[in-house]
Amino acid sequence: MKYEELIKELCDVIKESEKNASLIYDNFESIQEHINTSSLLMKEKNKISEIISNSLGLLQHQDMHRQKIERVVNFVCEKNNIDKSQYNLADSAKTIDKNDCNDIVNDDELEALIKQMQQN
Repeated sequence: MKYEELIKELCDVIKESEKNASLIYDNFESIQEHINTSSLLMKEKNKISEIISNSLGLLQHQDMHRQKIERVVNFVCEKNNIDKSQYNLADSAKTIDKNDCNDIVNDDELEALIKQMQQN
């Protein structure tokens, strides 16, 4: 598989992930509105709201994985002089303060991921 084919497949995953995340978030907002206007007991409302909150946390975790894929794609494009504009891919997300995040991919990890992809 060529880098360009791999990048296209990863970009398709990124775009689908972004689209699905947006729809999931919108659905949770709609559910939360219904909960707030329903006649459920406060205890039940709080229970459902907590489930929604936990699900949004999982969605945020999934978004971190999407950003990792984005960083790999950007890294591969940069290292192989591939014009990433043809994939309509945004620049990788940047962490402002590394102390705030323990889920950072460094250059060595990126290179290991790329080597692993080449073996498959």
